[in-house]
This record gives sequence, C-alpha cells and structure tokens, in this order.
Amino acid sequence: MKLFVCFLFFSICISHASFSQTDTVNVLGEVLLSAKQIKDSVYTTNVLVLKDSVLRLSQPSLTNLLNFNSTVYLKENGLGMVSSPSFRGTTASQTAVLWNGININSQTTGQTDFNTINTRGFNSIEVTPGGGSVASGSGAIGGSINLVNTLKYQTGFANQLFVNYGAFNTYGIDNQTQYATDNTSLSLGLSRNESDNDYPYPNTDRKNENGQFNNTNVSLASGFKLNKKNTLNIYANIYKGRRNFSLPTPNALKTKYTDFNTRSLIAWKSTFGAMASNLKMAVTTEEYKYFANIDSDFFTSGNVQNFIAHYDLDYSFSPKIVVTAGAQYTHNDGRGSNITSATRNLAAATLSLKHKVSSSFLYEIGLRQETNEDFGNPLLYSAGIRYVVSPLYQFKINTSKNFRIPTYNDLYWTGLGNPNLKPETSYQGEMSHILSYKKASLTVTGYYNQVTDLLRYVPGIDGVFRPENTNSVAIYGLESVFSYEKKMGNHAMTVNATYAYTVSENKETQKQLIYVPFHKFTMALGYRYKKINAYYQYLNNGEVFTTSDNTTLDILDSYMVANLGAEYNFGKVNNFKIGAQILNLWNEDYESVLNRPLPGRNLNVYLNITI
Repeated sequence: MKLFVCFLFFSICISHASFSQTDTVNVLGEVLLSAKQIKDSVYTTNVLVLKDSVLRLSQPSLTNLLNFNSTVYLKENGLGMVSSPSFRGTTASQTAVLWNGININSQTTGQTDFNTINTRGFNSIEVTPGGGSVASGSGAIGGSINLVNTLKYQTGFANQLFVNYGAFNTYGIDNQTQYATDNTSLSLGLSRNESDNDYPYPNTDRKNENGQFNNTNVSLASGFKLNKKNTLNIYANIYKGRRNFSLPTPNALKTKYTDFNTRSLIAWKSTFGAMASNLKMAVTTEEYKYFANIDSDFFTSGNVQNFIAHYDLDYSFSPKIVVTAGAQYTHNDGRGSNITSATRNLAAATLSLKHKVSSSFLYEIGLRQETNEDFGNPLLYSAGIRYVVSPLYQFKINTSKNFRIPTYNDLYWTGLGNPNLKPETSYQGEMSHILSYKKASLTVTGYYNQVTDLLRYVPGIDGVFRPENTNSVAIYGLESVFSYEKKMGNHAMTVNATYAYTVSENKETQKQLIYVPFHKFTMALGYRYKKINAYYQYLNNGEVFTTSDNTTLDILDSYMVANLGAEYNFGKVNNFKIGAQILNLWNEDYESVLNRPLPGRNLNVYLNITI
C-alpha cells in the first residue's frame, strides 16, 4: 500500500505527456443522472474509445489496433498467429473481452485470441483499464475490451466498401450496409481476410513458413422502436477462420488450427416513469480443431456452448440519484477430445448506487454477490469518486475487488486438469488526474493491484506442467493518455499518444512476470489538408523477460515500429478514398514472443467507397 500511495503522489506531480491515436472519451462533462443516461456507465474510471475512423486506418486485427492505440501489451506468435494481451501487467486470461456488453472469453482457455477479432465489424471499441468484475464477472482483473455495434436511426441507406491489398499476397474485403428509418435500424457487415503470410525474416535467409491464414466474419445489428418506451435490439456475429501455425524451426512438423464461433444477442430496453429496464439474453458457441499434422485427418477438438441472461433495473430517485439492481445467469456446456465433458452454472446479483452530490462531486458504489457450484460465493465491490476542481482539472479515485475462476482446461484437461483449483482474487486501487484545455487533454493514472492465488502452470516431478494456485503478485504502475487537435483554415493537425510504466512482481521471488514490459509508448501524428490526409503511427515496447528467473540471457530486446500512411479523397462529396500504408517503416527486426519474428517493411494499399 505504501507503493500505491507513492504512485498516487507521483501521478499528481508528473508532467509527462503521452499519447494515443484515438477518438477518445476520457472526461465526462456536465451530466444529469437519469435511468436513461446512466445505463452501463462508470464515472470514476477511464474509458478509451476507439471509433470507426481509427478502426479503418488500422489493420483489421484487434492485435494491431491495440498495439498502436493503447497501453495494452500484445504477445503475437508471428503475424496473424495466436495473440494474447498483457493488460496492466496481468495475464491474458485476466482481460475480459466483451461483445456488446456480453463476456466472450473462451471457456476452455479463459482468454480471447485477439487475432480472431476482426475490428471492422464494429462501430467502436472501448478500452477500460483496471478491475471490472462487478459489472463483467470473472476475468476482468487487468481490464476490459468492449466491442460495440452502434445503432442509428433516420439516416436512410448507406453502404461502405473497403478493399485492401498488401505484401505477402495479403488482401481484405469489408462491406458494411446500413438502412435506418424513424423506427427501424439495420446494419449488416461482411469481411474476408486472407494471406500467404510468407514474409522473410529480417536479417536472415529464412522466411515465415506454413503461416497462411484466412478468416470470414459476418455481423448483424438491428434495432426496432416498438413504441416511445420500448426498443428491441438484435445482434449476431459469425466468425470462421483457419490458420497454419508458423514453423518455429525449418524442420518442424506443419500444423493447422480452425475456429468457428457464433454469437447472438437480443436486448429489450424499456422506460416507464423513473425506471428503466434492460434485459439481455445471449447464446454463444466456440469450436476449435487442431491438426498436429497438416497432412493427416486426425485432430483434437473442443466445443463449448454458453447461455447468458442479464437483467438490470434502474430507478431514478431524483435527477442526481440512480440505483441499479440486477441479476445475471450463465450456463456453460463444454466437451472436447482432451476435456472431460462438464457443465457449469454461474449466477450473480448486483446492486449499485450513483449519486451526483453537486455539480463538482459525484460518487458511486457497486456490489456483486457471485454464486456458483464449485468456487464459493465471493462478494465483490467497487467504489469511486469524481471531483471537478475547475474546468481545467478533475480527479477520480476508484477501488475494487475482482476475481477469476479457473477454465475448463485448468480443471478438466484429461491427465493435466486440477479440480481443486481456487479462484484468483484481486484488490485494486487507482487515482486519475485529468487536465483539459480547449482541444488538449491529459489523463494520468497511478494504480496498485494485488492478486492472490495466481493460477500458473508449473512442472511436476515428472516434468509435466500442470495448473496450480501459486504465488501472489503485486502490480503497480502509471498510465497517461494525451490528445491534442488544432485547426487552421484548410489545415488540421492531431497528436495522440499513450505511455505505460508497469511493475508486475512475484511477491515471493521479487521478479517481474514474463512478457510484461516496464515501458510502452505509442504516438500518432495526423495531418489533413483539403482532400489529403496523412498519418504516422509509432510504437515503442520495452524489453521483456521470457523466463521467471529474469536471467539476462532470456530477454527480448525493446523495439520501435512505425507506420506511415496517406490517403486522397475524391468524388463530389469525398465518397471515394484511395490510400497507401508503409508498415514497419524503418524495417525494424523485432519479435514480441521469443523466436517468433514479425515482418519487416511492407506495403499495403486500399480503396474505400462510401455511397
């Protein structure tokens, strides 16, 4: 706790400006609390919103988007291969990935492969650092990523086609069609990405062998205003992908992996007087097949079906006080080649209060009573305040208790699973300082997180790795986000950036966890003149340890990667855009996972047509 106090003091005094290429929402302006406006919002933590304009300029994978636009560190086993996050120094399974508010982390691995998420099927992506188990349940220890489909009305017909082609015979096609009347909104998206992915490894005579991949994504979002008080929204998503896994050595056996994931969600929102009701019911499925020999028909597989129901009821006692009561239920049914078939039922009740005491002071409290068949009934909490000192400065303080339950693989993997595992528990605290002046804003956050019963795979006396609850971990650090915009006649300039300093330390050994960099810095410069738009992206990841004893022989060096892009708008209403990107501009020789090199300099061109 002393370290936490020190970092809070440090975050008050620090004047370091860091950046992120995003359309961001970090500061809430003057608001009145009401059942309509307060739904699914948190006022005492920070949310980074990446809008569709940023999504279009990034490569289509969630890995690439977050690499260059957030403080999240991504570990990628080669371009397009398995990719997992380290959010605020935590593990991949401690990051919750949500789809329109529904947790879609794999029930087998406990995490989401960020290279299986096509960002062009969404209108925005919300990045929320810190614990969120009260709202999102198991897994939201390091942070949450929410994939959002936004519905608009009264916009008529619109269609947007995006086509790109790049090095290594890489191409992508994305079409988004929208139609909206006064009471009906429909959005349909179709994306296809494919690549030979045979890039040469920089400074070697090798190339990326057996790295081919392709994926198809279909998304649907529809809304119906039944009357003035009731709205029905329907969402669906289908993802099908195939990847050959890149060879770690030239003589390794060729393998491949297929994914097939489906998601469907129905949401019924209604308001009556001072109350607002929100019912969500979702069905998700995940299915994988792994071929240990690409030339063989033999494979191992896993399949999980999930049913999720959420209900929240908001009541506004006044324009300044809102109470929310909710209930959640999740049913998992999993089976697979190496997993003992099992079902799991999870339920929770939530209660929260948000109170705007004055125009400058607001506080909120949230409770979640979790109940399940195997892991007891933990009581989780979150609490925070926001105080606006002046139009130029405000601060936020938030604390929470969070948890994560073991996955199917952890518990039931044949011969390896451990049915006696306990959930991980996390206690967190953070303080943010927000400075705003005209078109410039700076947010600096200091935080502390203590995780107990950390679940890790450790070798037994037979040398086989099995899951155990092992050490406690102390995580503390500093994050900052900066944005600036300036317009002068026909000229417009933007500067965005992020910086993260992260210590994630095993309390027993006093060693940094593997694949957690002490430093990460991103910056984006944008310039627009009439019909020309140019941008420069920059990423600097610090060195990471690849072994738990932190030996200097097993360090991945820091690296700096930059992208340069430009596009030209033509057509009477700028509805045609042609652009080009030079990726890894400086031809950096780098890897985010040991012995998994990423591509050197390469070119990508694209055409964007809006009707």
